[in-house]
Amino acid sequence: TDEMVEKAVIDQLAPICAAQFLKEPNEAAQLKILKEKSSWKRSEFVEAKGWATMPGSKSPVSGVARECARQLIALKK
Repeated sequence: TDEMVEKAVIDQLAPICAAQFLKEPNEAAQLKILKEKSSWKRSEFVEAKGWATMPGSKSPVSGVARECARQLIALKK
């Protein structure tokens, strides 16, 4: 189904988003800011920073920012 395909894409791309975040020179400060955001604002923050935009793309992939934010919040930093 379309939902299964979308979930599979998100599951594949969210780790790339997280890896792009981890390349940030000030990632600890960015993680602190992300954690301070309300849960519904976190995906907007991730999108605005460009982490959910895949290499070669011009815009974020739908749903990736939300899952990426969830993974980043779960980091033990």
